[in-house]
Amino acid sequence: MKINFAILATVSVVATGVSSNVNAGSSTGNLEVKIVITKECQVNVGSGGTVSNAVLDFGSKGVLNKAVDGETAAKGTGSIQVQCTNGTALKIGLGAGTNASTANDVNTRRMKSGTEFISYQLYQDTAHKSVWGNTTDTASNVVSLTADGTIQSKQIFGQIPAQTTPADGTYTDTVVVSVSY
Repeated sequence: MKINFAILATVSVVATGVSSNVNAGSSTGNLEVKIVITKECQVNVGSGGTVSNAVLDFGSKGVLNKAVDGETAAKGTGSIQVQCTNGTALKIGLGAGTNASTANDVNTRRMKSGTEFISYQLYQDTAHKSVWGNTTDTASNVVSLTADGTIQSKQIFGQIPAQTTPADGTYTDTVVVSVSY
């Protein structure tokens, strides 16, 4: 009887050694990581994704007996900020404003306070030669550029022509900034 027991013990040790070698080994595979970049433009989005409106403030005046010039900031907050996919050709247009005397006519822009108005114009240049329009299919009245993937700033130049001075108050208008690409 003793002999049978010794044989069984030996078989048991061999079986244990074989089972530890069965689990040894490895296998590999791949993980595909991807993103699809599509053409896109964002308007007035600053660093960190914060949105702020461009601002053109003509300041304070008592009478409008001569032209009043104003402009947005050249870069950063206050200017038009556009960020588009690198290499995207785009056009930036400015609408007529909510108070235009003729709807959608960029040549009749006006600021309003109560029932009174102040006429003004927006330009692409400091010399006030190129009215900034919203006809994005006409290259002459909008700003065209090619995006580089970063936030690009565009400055707006404004002018209030000499005119009859209305009552005191805060005169405002809201102009839509359109980007086509």
